[in-house]
Amino acid sequence: MLVLNFMLALIWMALQRSFTLADFIVGFAFGFAIIWLSQRALIEQAADLAANRATRDFSTYPRRTWRLLNFVGFALWSIVKANIEVARIVIRPRLNIKPGIIAIPLDVKSEAGITVLANLITLTPGTVTLDISSDRRTAYVHCIDVHDADAIRDDIKQNFERRVMELFP
Repeated sequence: MLVLNFMLALIWMALQRSFTLADFIVGFAFGFAIIWLSQRALIEQAADLAANRATRDFSTYPRRTWRLLNFVGFALWSIVKANIEVARIVIRPRLNIKPGIIAIPLDVKSEAGITVLANLITLTPGTVTLDISSDRRTAYVHCIDVHDADAIRDDIKQNFERRVMELFP
């Protein structure tokens, strides 16, 4: 943790564009506060890394990298398509929409996967993730136009959740 604290202090100094002892001390204090406030998360992450280190090897790196790049491209394309669809809805002379909230059962189990999925849904115009159930099995999504809830649910599960699960099982 000391190395992390030194790194945070150096980052602070670089952001301040001042490499004085006083800036180092302030950066070290801020780094200490950040580490202290996020201590539980850091310990959990270190335990997860130690548990997964034995199962991951360098031969999976190209495949994981390709999946990540594929996911980013898919996310950007989904955002562009949703922007066009929302623009069409707004431009129509008659506003013929049926907003609603859809419950989507989740297959993704990891905290990171649920967070990425919820953020991807929210980043896509026309949809907002409102809540995740306390048992982490259902996401509640508000959609600007729900003429077919099953089609929207299937689209999110087949496109978004499937791709998220490739990255975060």
